Amino acid sequence: MKLFENESKNKDYLFNKLKDNKEITENKCHIGTEIPVPYKHLYMPVRNSLEISCYRQDICIYQKLYDKSICSEKITINTGSKKIFDIVIEDKALLKKDIGMPFVTIETKQGDVKPESLFIASEKITMIKSIFPYCISFLLVFGTEHPRILRNCLCFDDILFLPDLSDGECKCVIEKIIAGLNKGCGYVPLIASYNYPYESE
Repeated sequence: MKLFENESKNKDYLFNKLKDNKEITENKCHIGTEIPVPYKHLYMPVRNSLEISCYRQDICIYQKLYDKSICSEKITINTGSKKIFDIVIEDKALLKKDIGMPFVTIETKQGDVKPESLFIASEKITMIKSIFPYCISFLLVFGTEHPRILRNCLCFDDILFLPDLSDGECKCVIEKIIAGLNKGCGYVPLIASYNYPYESE
């Protein structure tokens, strides 16, 4: 099957093949499109709040960090009756979907991509990985390899090319994505033990 001319249709086609994958649910994860993922936390002492800024990810395998059903841009963190601080979502429009704690992010591009677009995508991934270092990030290009893409996307863990929507090509891409999920989930205990190396008394 040939690629659609529209990137969104190609993305939806791949997403529909990926969304029922059992390994995603076995890792207690969700999958979605246009999922907001935090890239910056800013503590504001004057307002006693932690402000969260997010980027939407084209396809994301995640656990819920902030459930859309809460329908509020602010969550108050308390200890007993005492307020510690508020968590504030910077952009209210992001609350239409769950805010995700990502294990895999997939940035999709169509065909011959402009360098500026690749640079912006790489910068987003760098910022997301500064908060979620175990997150595995893919650039998925609907089309064939191009040297410009390989030169400008060093921040991604892997660059995947999908020349068509045949079952064989889609299966190959999905297998790499699921391998990335298993790798990302495997990193979490390692990172947790590295950041907290102390034994309990």
